[in-house]
Amino acid sequence: MKPDKPTQIKKESDLCGHNRKVLLDYRIPTRLEEIEKLADAVNQALSDPDLAFHANVCLEELITNTIVHGLKGAADRFIQVQISVSNEWLEILLKDDAPQFDPFMQAPSPNLDLDINERPIGGLGVHMVKKLMDDARADYDGSGNVIVLLKKLHQAAG
Repeated sequence: MKPDKPTQIKKESDLCGHNRKVLLDYRIPTRLEEIEKLADAVNQALSDPDLAFHANVCLEELITNTIVHGLKGAADRFIQVQISVSNEWLEILLKDDAPQFDPFMQAPSPNLDLDINERPIGGLGVHMVKKLMDDARADYDGSGNVIVLLKKLHQAAG
């Protein structure tokens, strides 16, 4: 199996106290042009177009930051992306081997009161990720950065 192709896995484990199913397990090469292939795989894995859009916005932002800033453009590395769902939650997990960095604690907070032309560069994408997801956190497990994004799934009342 090629490393940049998605792997569909049906695996059960625990997510927020509920069983989850892994919909996508994808190893993306650290080249910006590969993000579009990941987006296509996410669109196929998630049947809700709004959910897929939110996932793709967050993934594009975080992966771009990792490639450009964390890995300084190194094209010979990989980022592992896993998307899982339970009855209540969407979970997106990213793992890289860049130097330790927590974008949610260390990225600058954007000044949204300034005109867009006056704002310093940095922090707006991470701000968007925090707004699109219900929870966003990062950790370092000794071998790399692990980012976990959680979004509550809205179910129709019935």
